[in-house]
Amino acid sequence: MNAAPLLVSFHSKKKYFEALPEKHRDKYHEQIEDLLAKSLPPVASEVCLAVLFGYSLDFVYALSKMQYKFYRSFQIHQGKKIRTIHSPRVALKVIQKWLGTHLSSVITLEPHVCGFVKGKSFADAAKAHQGARWVYSVDIEDFFPSITVFQISKSLEELGYSNESASLLANLCSLNFTLAQGSPASPVISNLVMKNIDIKLKELADKYGLQVSRYADDIVFSGKEAFRDELSNEIEAVFEKTTFSLNMDKTYFADSEIGQRLKVHGLLVKEDKITLTKGYRNKIRAFRHMIEQGKVSEDDMPRLMGHLKFAEFIESKNQ
Repeated sequence: MNAAPLLVSFHSKKKYFEALPEKHRDKYHEQIEDLLAKSLPPVASEVCLAVLFGYSLDFVYALSKMQYKFYRSFQIHQGKKIRTIHSPRVALKVIQKWLGTHLSSVITLEPHVCGFVKGKSFADAAKAHQGARWVYSVDIEDFFPSITVFQISKSLEELGYSNESASLLANLCSLNFTLAQGSPASPVISNLVMKNIDIKLKELADKYGLQVSRYADDIVFSGKEAFRDELSNEIEAVFEKTTFSLNMDKTYFADSEIGQRLKVHGLLVKEDKITLTKGYRNKIRAFRHMIEQGKVSEDDMPRLMGHLKFAEFIESKNQ
């Protein structure tokens, strides 16, 4: 196994161990070896992390205990909703990105999980429901902020970290005791925390012979037979004893038998394909016509081409 990418600036385990203070080398040697064998970031303690990144121990302590000093917060508008983003400053972001990248290459997720998974997209999630008679979707409210530092730590322990190192990493990836909305590690950590729930969602789908997909906070079930009313209660029961709440205002049900469109993760699901909504398809035709007629300014061209590329991406999923 090549451990170099996990060791940041060190080219070998030998060099890394030599750089550690002797008492820490002796205390954490076995734990570090075990983490590297599992291809996990070898964070066994604050000292081990400080040596890896060339940070001072006091600085690592500040990163993990006074997180509020290392974020820049701002708000973005998403439709009618305003979302607060907490963007980590460079030193913390480097650690979070390193952690998130390596965790994402190691953890195994349920096949129906498509959000924040390399090689998968919302379009793949929608395609899982092709040929369905009906779709039923629920939305997890305030997804990232609903994940507590304690859940993060527990999930990391289940992955193979000690209580000490799991707590350290959880602190480095949280703000105000919850998962930071804006951290590059948050997507993969959210999937890690959701693992047990995802298993229950798949078991529920299998129980009724349904399809299920999850794209971040958006969960969709679909079926080819008549909808069973008890499904909604059983989905709610999965979340009852968790920190997550379902946003009932965003619950969506559609049945093609009564002429309703099946909309999944923002796309329309047909018998044999997925498509953009009619309004978006009309917009794409208009954009294409404007470009062909040379009626688009140089400044607007990148934006319109982006829409056309997006339409081509969705169509490619049907080939």
